[in-house]
Amino acid sequence: MGAGTNEETPEALRERLELKRKELELILAIDHIRDTMPDPATMLAAIANTLANQFQAELCLLCLLDRETGEMELKAVNDKSEQFDWLKPLITRELAQRVVEAGDVAIWKRDQVLPASDTAQLPDGLQLAAVPITISTTTGAEERLGALLLAHSRTPFDLHDVELLKIAESQIDSAVIQGYAYHDLEQRNKELETIYRVDRLRDQHLAFDEMLNSVLQELRAAIQAEMGFIMLYNQAESRLELRATTRDDLFQVSPYYEVVDRVANEALRRAEMVCYDDLGDVLRSVLCIPLILHDEIIGVLGVVNRYGPRGFRAEDRRLLNAIGSQMDTAIFESLERRRLRQVLGRSVDPRVMEQLLANPDVDFLKGERLMLSVLYSDVRDSTSLSERTAPELMVGFINDYLSRMTEVILSHGGTLDKFIGDGVMALFGAPFPQPAHALNAVRAGLEMQVTHRAVMEAWRERGVESAPIGVGIATGELTAGEMGSPQRSDYTVIGQAANLGARICSVARAGQVLVSQETYGLIEGKVEAIPVTGLQLKGIGHDVTAYHIVRILE
Repeated sequence: MGAGTNEETPEALRERLELKRKELELILAIDHIRDTMPDPATMLAAIANTLANQFQAELCLLCLLDRETGEMELKAVNDKSEQFDWLKPLITRELAQRVVEAGDVAIWKRDQVLPASDTAQLPDGLQLAAVPITISTTTGAEERLGALLLAHSRTPFDLHDVELLKIAESQIDSAVIQGYAYHDLEQRNKELETIYRVDRLRDQHLAFDEMLNSVLQELRAAIQAEMGFIMLYNQAESRLELRATTRDDLFQVSPYYEVVDRVANEALRRAEMVCYDDLGDVLRSVLCIPLILHDEIIGVLGVVNRYGPRGFRAEDRRLLNAIGSQMDTAIFESLERRRLRQVLGRSVDPRVMEQLLANPDVDFLKGERLMLSVLYSDVRDSTSLSERTAPELMVGFINDYLSRMTEVILSHGGTLDKFIGDGVMALFGAPFPQPAHALNAVRAGLEMQVTHRAVMEAWRERGVESAPIGVGIATGELTAGEMGSPQRSDYTVIGQAANLGARICSVARAGQVLVSQETYGLIEGKVEAIPVTGLQLKGIGHDVTAYHIVRILE
């Protein structure tokens, strides 16, 4: 090269190569930390240690702005001075705030950091490297994330250090964003796990109040609060009533209860989550959410006094919202309503079930005497049929037949009591009252005959021989309710009319719908019927008259 060119000297080239080597090592070191330490606290502590070693700093502080409050928080400290006391004046929120507001990496001397009155104990040669941590947004603006501060008293920071600090900042900002994503994912997982545990509580068959307290324990643990509470809305008196609290009960002190009650009522009035912090020394903070299901007020769910110096945060509010959204199905479907759904869920039409659940004050499963009609149907000569039919074909036919009979029963407002082999027992007028229960049962019986003929037509083509059904119906006062053991129970009836219906079904001819005298008395004039006299039924000591229903009169 000729004179006047900008050719680097060997020494300058070596310096530049050394700087590039350090830059690469620093990038690789921070990348390794990000890859192996996804937990934000661990990751930031490791980065602070790496930077302190890289720059031989006596103190390294890594601070971040809280995403919710915007307040500067110290996240990682690395002290290598062995004289921590003289560095304490540097560990202030105000100094970190100055760093984050700086436009670029800056090297400050001692008297640029603190007033003279506060610097007496600091070394004369103290220098501070101030590194604002920012990231570019999609709009091109700079978003402030936090601050990095390194203290050095032995060897001054040079221009190469400044370049390295810029490289470090370009890696730290990505690490911070990664930490945020990891934290958000952890919170979402926490929400899902808590919701899952709350949802599982309803499957444990706990008493209602015990279930409520179990949910509160889960809630308090998830949100890390001193106490959780549930208040249910008394519809009759239009007020909230405390129903459950966790063991750490501050409600024993009346003034605190009044404050929580006021906040809870505010949540109901506003129909939204309400949060108050800095309420006092004992009752510091309250967070609660209204529970409203299908526009009906159920109550309020809340927590009191988050552990730690701060009040409830955005992540706590999200968690409470997530749990509150599950309360309608997981908790406030009371044991009685849940038991009703369990016992009758597959026995009544879904529309009837909704009617039952819409009457929470009525216990349909308790024993009561009702005037109702009982229907039985039975496949004629099914034993012989099963001997002549391949097992898999027979099972398929019976399943199809029972499914179609159930559909007919439910469509007429009946309740499927049980299957008895290939027979069907159904109730009309229970558990939900039906003024026309007898006529509804007869309509169902006639349609069952028509539907069964269609079923037989389809299965005859598959090799199943003709197997007609007989239907018997009886009406009377019966005891209805949930009967069985804690392990297995059903909604059913007992009484003379139930036995009579089964006996009438047993003598009904193929294709017939036979009804008792009591049933006919309720539908006389609405049907065309033929009396069948002189029936001798098992267990009945006298002749019985039944009626063969031909058709419904329109």
